[in-house]
Amino acid sequence: MKKSKGFTLIELMVVVVILGILAVVVAPRIPDMVRKANEGATKGSLSTLRSTLNIYYSDVEGYYPITASGEVVTGTFTGALVPKYIKKIPTAKVPTAHPTVTLSGVYGYASIGSAPTIQNEGINAWGYCGVATANDYGSIIVNSGYNDTAGTPWYSY
Repeated sequence: MKKSKGFTLIELMVVVVILGILAVVVAPRIPDMVRKANEGATKGSLSTLRSTLNIYYSDVEGYYPITASGEVVTGTFTGALVPKYIKKIPTAKVPTAHPTVTLSGVYGYASIGSAPTIQNEGINAWGYCGVATANDYGSIIVNSGYNDTAGTPWYSY
């Protein structure tokens, strides 16, 4: 009896067919997986920013960074936190189900409340209330009026 040193044509064809079936089943789910990964990254970045703000609050004995409302406050906000508390302000990676420009920016709010008016809609960034007299002083949200894959508005996180 002769020993075989390779695969037969039939064995190779079976493997190719199985790989083709797996590709057909998995390929349609890849965009959804990417969207969920971006959501997870954004939620993680939001948590990091909140932790950073709490550390800043502790270090300066009860004050958050002060900003004006209704404008891009990246410079003010960044100057207070970078590089001592955080290496850089992370990018908000809101899913691309709608046309947007991804921006690592922070928009100032006078009050965030439960349903804020989104500043510069269409630009994914952070919303921050740096007005010392506001009830939401020191709060940071995702500056997007769209919903995540579960249907929850982004600004509610």
